[in-house]
Amino acid sequence: MGHYDLSRMGWQQFEHMIQAFAKEVLGNGVRPFGSGKDGQREADFRGRVNFPIGQGSRWSGYGVVQAKYREQTKTPTDDSKWFLGEVRKELRGWLGKKRLDRKTPKYLLFATNVSLSGVEDVGGKDQFEDLLQSWSEELGLEGWYVWDYAELRTMLDSHESVRRRYLEQIITGDILEELKNLLPSAAGLEVERLASHAVSELMTRQWVRTGDVGYGDGSKVKLADIAIDLPCTVGPRTKNDPTRQAAARLTLSLGEQTYTTASTEGPIGVVIVGGPGQGKSTLTQVIAHTYRLAFLRDTDVSKFGPKAVEAVAALQDRLEVAGIPLPTKRRWPFVVELAKMGSAIARQDGGFSLVQYIASQIVIEGRSTSPAALFEWMQSWPVCLVLDGLDEVPDSRVRAELVAAVSSFAAEASSRQIDLMVVATSRPQGYRGEFGEAVKDLELRLAELTEEEALGYSEALTSLRAVDDPDLAAQVTERLISAVHERVTQRLMTTPLQVTIMTALAEEAVELPTDRFELFDRYYKVVYDREVSKPHSASELKNLRPHIDFLHEIAGLKLQQRAERPSGSDPALPKKEISRILGKRLEREGFAEADSDSIAENLIRLSTERLVLLVSRRSGKYEFDVRSLQEYMAARALTSGEDSEVLARLGQLLPTGHWRNTWMLAAGRLLRRREHLREKIVEIVVNYDDTSEETKVTRLGADLATDLYLDNFAAEYPALRRELLLSAMTQFEYAAPDTTASLASLHASVRSQDDERVLDLFHAALHDAARANLSSIAARYLHDHSTGMDRTAKQARATLNEGRKYIKPPQMHRDAYAMSLAAVVDQYDSQSEAANKLSIALKTQTMSAGHDLSIPLAALIVLDDFEARKILLDIVLRSHAAHSYVANYGAAVLRLHASTELRGNLLS
Repeated sequence: MGHYDLSRMGWQQFEHMIQAFAKEVLGNGVRPFGSGKDGQREADFRGRVNFPIGQGSRWSGYGVVQAKYREQTKTPTDDSKWFLGEVRKELRGWLGKKRLDRKTPKYLLFATNVSLSGVEDVGGKDQFEDLLQSWSEELGLEGWYVWDYAELRTMLDSHESVRRRYLEQIITGDILEELKNLLPSAAGLEVERLASHAVSELMTRQWVRTGDVGYGDGSKVKLADIAIDLPCTVGPRTKNDPTRQAAARLTLSLGEQTYTTASTEGPIGVVIVGGPGQGKSTLTQVIAHTYRLAFLRDTDVSKFGPKAVEAVAALQDRLEVAGIPLPTKRRWPFVVELAKMGSAIARQDGGFSLVQYIASQIVIEGRSTSPAALFEWMQSWPVCLVLDGLDEVPDSRVRAELVAAVSSFAAEASSRQIDLMVVATSRPQGYRGEFGEAVKDLELRLAELTEEEALGYSEALTSLRAVDDPDLAAQVTERLISAVHERVTQRLMTTPLQVTIMTALAEEAVELPTDRFELFDRYYKVVYDREVSKPHSASELKNLRPHIDFLHEIAGLKLQQRAERPSGSDPALPKKEISRILGKRLEREGFAEADSDSIAENLIRLSTERLVLLVSRRSGKYEFDVRSLQEYMAARALTSGEDSEVLARLGQLLPTGHWRNTWMLAAGRLLRRREHLREKIVEIVVNYDDTSEETKVTRLGADLATDLYLDNFAAEYPALRRELLLSAMTQFEYAAPDTTASLASLHASVRSQDDERVLDLFHAALHDAARANLSSIAARYLHDHSTGMDRTAKQARATLNEGRKYIKPPQMHRDAYAMSLAAVVDQYDSQSEAANKLSIALKTQTMSAGHDLSIPLAALIVLDDFEARKILLDIVLRSHAAHSYVANYGAAVLRLHASTELRGNLLS
């Protein structure tokens, strides 16, 4: 017999379980009722039912099932007294209805989580019998029964389907031992393996990928040392918005609910969106580990060895410090790195099964898990599926197949009544709600760290690194306090990765950087110089430094290019390839051909074993541990060569979101290393939107100008800054609703500068954009800020009082935009095959929550056809005045397609 703790369930889930038992025992004629005012009923039945079992005649007529749940059970005597009191209340209620000639039951079946003693005459069960007997004549009762804890426990043992549905909520004791006895054979055999996998994941994924090699002894930083929750907003809001929440705690609280079609609308998704270095992957690592700890909470972990005990205890302590509670609903986490999954999809012919892929990744003692057993397990235990890094799958076709695989898995989960929550991550560039096509989703946008949060995280790092040197810890804190209050450096203290690197630099007492490129550049220099200065350091590190720099740069560029390819979403450089490239360079520089291979081999070893920016997680393959470092090295490679070559590369890569962070780092390097190109760089950005009719609509140059402006690019050159601002403002004429946040951010940045000339430029540009399109974001922004006496309110009233009122687009569900555009496409040219394909693709849009707009992936694939793009562009231009909301949505579709176009293959 299993050990069950019904007090963990909560009243709502207890009611659901009793309804399930009523159907199982009494038959399908039972009608369950939802939570709330149910007229004294959890379920009822009419006619003959198969109850009571093993006693006289069966019940036949109108009967009612009622659940009585006590949150905190006490002594048997007290529990019985409480239960009988609850029954009396119900009986009085039924008597009142009978006196009003309302329908009352002939049969009453009570269920409770308390134990009723069977002691003759004085026990709870006999007292229940006496109570019902005394009321039976007046109420017209012909039968009654009670399922107390003891009976429910027996029923759970004998009714496997109900037990499996509520297993996670009721099981107690050593979970592993209980599960092996209670689960069906296929899943039961996997429990020990899955638990071993959970412990293995806790130990192998305990390191934080935040550039920790920058610290003094080169040791890694454990999640158990510095794990924190991260601030987020539900939808776009400003940095200081009071509605900021803690992302992990919010996600875990959402996971407390049950997401099956029997309980809700089925699986739910939480999409965590954040920029480079904001900690998305680390956050999902924390969430997954929290669920693993919750699962292992009552298990004897010592059977997995002392290191497992140490890892579990340390992580539990850190989560408590971070204010992240262990969830009561112990979801089982499955973590999928989408870059690797995308690569598997691209390589595979035919259909792709997500559950089969997950099963293949769980390898214990050389054997992968069975997909059938995995499904058995999921039907018995709630699931948290973590999908990390959608932005690392840039190819639209692979991404579409990936989303289709998730959709298929979610549909299968719904049909099997699997309690599924999906947690996914992506950078904001190029993300337009694709996960909403698979599951109903909620979008959480990671917010910038406040000064207090940044310093708190830095102090945690410093206390870890300088535990025996309080003077150093004080000096680091003092330097970072100064940095966080300086306008030029405070922008470099807004993400966990930036704070980590700034802390490492502050420990070295080097001059702190003022822009992002210098942040990574000085970090790389500190790491390198420290390794060179060590006793017995390899002489090649000093003497062959240019070649080691080249090794990292070409690796960054190759990996960044490879990540774009459909089959290269899992970028890793084979050792043979990198050795060949490095060997050829050494030969060009005059090294003997016979020596170049051995020198290349040694330089690769030094890079991966001493500098540790490049790592080898798989034998014979190399990658960067931190994606931002890969992008930094790719930026160095892009900016090597003649000026004309460098500028041409930047021009080629400008539109694509995959290269956006690399592009900005490259521009930062040119500003520092080739100052004479500063005007050329800005010229590329501000002129891009005038290169074609399509670029005038997509405004990707203006979009990049916005990012550069907000990133404090060219802070020392006010004239260039003003050019960027003017360019950025032009995007708000053709603007989808999801650009509201960038407009608000620009406004906040302009106001923070306290420069009247810049504020005048901003307001004039806003005025012009609003006049050009009365339903644009600019017009809406002016309308929403037209009250008060500040500069913006006065400008808003001046613009709106010209007789040009804001034209509010019709209120539609976000997916209706796609259908409205499809209707216009249908009227364009019925004979056009491209128009028909575009219309069909737009109509594939499914329900999505959490985004201002959702854009079907199928539409982006169709737009690879030039004719389809030409049709959509024509519609946008035609609809600009008459149906501006359609034009705005069409522009957003064109913009997303242009920003997801793969351009790395253009590089020589």
